[in-house]
Amino acid sequence: MGFLDSIGNGIGKIKEDMANKAAMNAQRKAEAAALDAQYRAYANSKAQEIANNILQYGDDSKGGFYGGIGVDKIMSFTKEFYDKILLPASSVQKSYISMYPYLDNKKLKYFISLFPNCQAEQNLFHLIDNRKQEFLVTDQNFYFKICLDENPNYFATGYVPCANINMFYLEKCNNFYIFKCDQVDLARIDVVDNREEDFITLNNYFQCIEKQDFEITDQEVNDLIREKIGENIYSQIKKYMVYDDELMLYFAWGLDSLTAKDYIVCTTKQVIIMDRELFGATANVKQLYYEDITAMNTDQNSKSSDLTGMLLDTAITSLTNTCDLVIHFAGGMHKINTLIKPEAERVVAIYHQCRKEQKQAASQPTIIQQQPDVLDQIQKLATLKENGILSEEEFNQKKTELLSKL
Repeated sequence: MGFLDSIGNGIGKIKEDMANKAAMNAQRKAEAAALDAQYRAYANSKAQEIANNILQYGDDSKGGFYGGIGVDKIMSFTKEFYDKILLPASSVQKSYISMYPYLDNKKLKYFISLFPNCQAEQNLFHLIDNRKQEFLVTDQNFYFKICLDENPNYFATGYVPCANINMFYLEKCNNFYIFKCDQVDLARIDVVDNREEDFITLNNYFQCIEKQDFEITDQEVNDLIREKIGENIYSQIKKYMVYDDELMLYFAWGLDSLTAKDYIVCTTKQVIIMDRELFGATANVKQLYYEDITAMNTDQNSKSSDLTGMLLDTAITSLTNTCDLVIHFAGGMHKINTLIKPEAERVVAIYHQCRKEQKQAASQPTIIQQQPDVLDQIQKLATLKENGILSEEEFNQKKTELLSKL
């Protein structure tokens, strides 16, 4: 065999090998496509099964999950619940939960792509976990995206009208929760990054809707904040709460830096600003009573780009944009630039509400209780003595006490 023949045979072998590899790749792609089609079909059937199970146990005779409550009432309560219960002492960047009116359509893009009509509905809350499972509740429907046990890269996605749902519930297990809709187990949600408080909070929301209990008292808010921040931080704050009836209404951690971590507390009487150095030592404490504050407002954050660069979540949305909180008082001002926009806006809202209540209380007319005339009282005592009800000694003692008040 000549040299050229050897080269020709080598080239032929290479072509044959390439053809075999191409055939094998084509076969693998065909098998992968077939498997993908099977999983997609299974995910669709699973979604239908989940929806049917919910419909089976639901009871629309009770008016569904909202029980005949008006949309405006539900939305108003959801905002109040977020502001007073979910937001205080929580990390919005790490939270599993978003609520009206702070829901961002960027986070809802999966459901919007599949169910465009949900954009026309009022979105109330959205839950997304570490496995990218998602749940969205609107004023009309419950949307779900649940990963398959057989392959967590595939999701069963569907929706059920809220009118056919009685209740939602998160059932605690060991280190995870089961998200339930009526009697149907929907999904396992793992507890990561100490986000268990999210599930406790969401259960509270579900129970309030179910019982139609829409009152959130200042004492409830105070107790919840205390539980979230722990006794060590609470004891620091309590030293500056001098009134017996003073309660915490809001707490914000602020954003971490390498050397410091500020936090701000709103009570029923004042704003307390703590500046903690590294290792938790308190370096500076500023107390501003509401009656001493002349104005309070938010402003675009002068250090927004620096602060957002420190956030772990790279998908920064309008919810996590930082802004300045500016507090004006006689002789000066104080600026805080470590709060996200909803946190700063909440502080401003509490200030305005507390000042309004203080002004209303100050404008109330003072009612002076008219004391009975001392001489009339002595005359009544004399009558009691004459009737034998009081002794001479008792009469003289009471008379002396009354005369001392003249």
